[in-house]
Amino acid sequence: MNPSRRTLFLLLLCSIGPVFVAMTGWPGGFAFVPTAIVFSLLVADRMFGCALSLTVTRGIPGTLSVGTRNPVAISVRNHSPRPVHLEIADDRPSDGQVEGDETCHMTVPAFQAASVTYSYVPLRRGVSVFSDVTVRHRSRLGLWLVKQVFAVRDEVRVYPNIEAIRRYELMARTNSLAESGFVTSRYRGDGHEFERMRDYRPGDDPRRVDWKTTARVGRLIVREMGQERNQNLVFLIDRGRLMRQTTDGLSHFDYALNTAMILSHIARRRGDNIGAVIFSDRVHRYLPLQRGSGAVDALIHAMFDVEPEPVATDFSAAFRHVGASIHRRSLLLLMTHMGGASEQRQLREWTRHMTGRHLPVCLFFKEPALEEELSRPVTDPPDAFAKAAAAELWMERQEGLSRLNRDGVMALDALPGEYSALAIARYLDVKARNLL
Repeated sequence: MNPSRRTLFLLLLCSIGPVFVAMTGWPGGFAFVPTAIVFSLLVADRMFGCALSLTVTRGIPGTLSVGTRNPVAISVRNHSPRPVHLEIADDRPSDGQVEGDETCHMTVPAFQAASVTYSYVPLRRGVSVFSDVTVRHRSRLGLWLVKQVFAVRDEVRVYPNIEAIRRYELMARTNSLAESGFVTSRYRGDGHEFERMRDYRPGDDPRRVDWKTTARVGRLIVREMGQERNQNLVFLIDRGRLMRQTTDGLSHFDYALNTAMILSHIARRRGDNIGAVIFSDRVHRYLPLQRGSGAVDALIHAMFDVEPEPVATDFSAAFRHVGASIHRRSLLLLMTHMGGASEQRQLREWTRHMTGRHLPVCLFFKEPALEEELSRPVTDPPDAFAKAAAAELWMERQEGLSRLNRDGVMALDALPGEYSALAIARYLDVKARNLL
């Protein structure tokens, strides 16, 4: 508990009392009257004006999504006969940030409750702990600042961007995927498995007309074909040192996990099996192939506490594990960074080895700093040197992509913000062209 500014102002006025008395010629005893009054008010306000009965609770989802706004509500019930204005500070995890002011304000009427909500953005996955809530308020006369600490502990799990799945569902229902960068392909009518019979519509391929059924019902009926289901999609997610790079507060490893989560949801809707290998210099986690909503949930729970580590990536460990564990032809989506010449040689060797049995797709992260350097204007010799070095690195990357594509491997790169859209577009293209 500390004195307020009002108290300090009153004490300052009291200090002027002796000077005023001396100038007016009043008896000296009057000089201490203001001070006595102020101290009496301070004691009375301290004894009878500071007590306040409050109950504080925190409302927070049991699971949060990394890199997204998550609502946190602080509720206060006032059991006292007077309204009070509160200043609230929540003890949040340090590995996150708050949008807006760090301190919340609210007024709680007498014998009523009120709440305030702020947005918390976690920046890493795993278990996070919200602990104490500190409440500050003035005493009844406003002479004291009272602080109360409430032990309100909440332990939550921070997962990859679960909200992205909900946004995908909404975009799918409103047909706005293309506007958001998701390049979609036709699902029905492009495959080889029989889907259903339906009436002919203008523009349908005449070869799809089922003439026996047409003759029986007396109108044109077509056989609608669907893409093959029960195919395999395996994510190979690199958690080596290059994936520790960050863009807009998220590591590239997190961008890869978010992409895998969204794409696994799309694959589930198309009836495909989903598996994953998380690796660096060794395989850390392996999720066997499975189908349905349980596959997506298993992927989310397996990835929520995994972080990239400062070690070199060994692609052979991941591909060797796939070769030993997965025998049916699968789409292998490798999400990684393009390393130096030795890493590129190792990757080419193993992707060539896997091409006969599986369909490997390599999706690399572009370097945002490299792209920025290439677009920066040259104003002096140091700028020219930096741009020449960036151009050399860019050419090396393009040559690495070209070599992989010549070997029959689909190799692409994208900036972190475009990563999910490109991965989804490639998956849908593979399905539409029946490459598996």
